Amino acid sequence: MSMNTLSAPSPAKINLTLRVVGKRADGFHEIESLVARVELCDTISVTRHEDGCFALDCDDPTLPGDGSNLVLRAARTLAEAAGVNRGADIVLRKRIPAGAGLGGGSSNAATTLMLLNEAWGLGLPAAELERIGAELGSDVPLFFHGPACVIRGRGEQVEDVPTPLRGWATLILPGLHCSTAAVYAAYGEPQRRQERGGRRERESDLSRLVTEGAGPAARLMDRLFNDLEIPAFAVVPELRRLAERTAQIAGGPVRMTGSGSALFRLFDDEAEARRFASAAAGALSARTEVARLAVGG
Repeated sequence: MSMNTLSAPSPAKINLTLRVVGKRADGFHEIESLVARVELCDTISVTRHEDGCFALDCDDPTLPGDGSNLVLRAARTLAEAAGVNRGADIVLRKRIPAGAGLGGGSSNAATTLMLLNEAWGLGLPAAELERIGAELGSDVPLFFHGPACVIRGRGEQVEDVPTPLRGWATLILPGLHCSTAAVYAAYGEPQRRQERGGRRERESDLSRLVTEGAGPAARLMDRLFNDLEIPAFAVVPELRRLAERTAQIAGGPVRMTGSGSALFRLFDDEAEARRFASAAAGALSARTEVARLAVGG
């Protein structure tokens, strides 16, 4: 590998809780979410050069290879913000599926910013990289923070939390694409009325998770929630059927991350997580991954 080449993992995230607070004047929805990184990672390598040109080599043909790709947008935005005319060859190796609510594209953008900041010798502080990342997407800033955080606003307001959570997540990756815009558009007043009664209890649960520590991961499942599940299931009815079948196999609740389509269940023991992953993969004909929760205490 060239001396000018740097590489780093680009991790996924799961939303342990996701509460829709309301709709903002700018049309976006205000959220509050407890987020944990998981050790399901893409890999990004950057090789710097001085000609101001960028090239992307990505092994996922479903992702755009032009300027709309978040990795290339991140690279160009950083060069512009830093006032430098440098370029890079970027290699992206994907394991995190797109459109699954796992934050893969946002993580890729954040990792690209961090790698090029080092490769180009810019020396920009993390706070400046985070500010640049927020221009690229609402979920990008969280990847500059600790492995557990609470995000608010559109997702750009990030607060690290010392949640001592240990365990494993079994991810069900059905290959269904959930449009974030369509899911939020389906989040309507009937659901808000239905949820209002349990709002205070959920807010209290989030507060306890953050301030008291989560404890064993498996015990959390009954306390986790995602306000976007009902609208996502309405937009993609096949996902509702998959979630119901997954919960039957698990013998307990499963949750959706982000606006879908990935589902997850937490376990304290890796062997137990892998047994469930194997059973789910066979019964559902869906891809499964077992990933350690990358959460420090």
